[in-house]
Amino acid sequence: MANVKISMDPVDKILLKRSLNKNGQAQRFFTSEVRRNCDPYVPYLAGVLKGTAIEKIDRVEYPQVYSRRQYYENRGSGLRGKQWDKRMMADKGPQIVRAVAKYVGGKTQ
Repeated sequence: MANVKISMDPVDKILLKRSLNKNGQAQRFFTSEVRRNCDPYVPYLAGVLKGTAIEKIDRVEYPQVYSRRQYYENRGSGLRGKQWDKRMMADKGPQIVRAVAKYVGGKTQ
């Protein structure tokens, strides 16, 4: 019986190589994709809410004083309306997963 020796890089090095380290480039790419895909779902009257969105590393913030109310109460028109992130992910989630997988050099099943 032969002995088999497997040599692997540390987990941190593997994650870094694929940009999957905490708050790394893959996280930033994902956040950017979420914001970009949410834009058509965000309520739009004059464009201020959508236009002032701020991308943080792991979230998108809508800093307007009325953002919370729009998020929970907007009646909507077409795609635009309340809880835009959840509705967008229901529609475009698999597409975003594929984009992130491609970005980090992987693939989805």
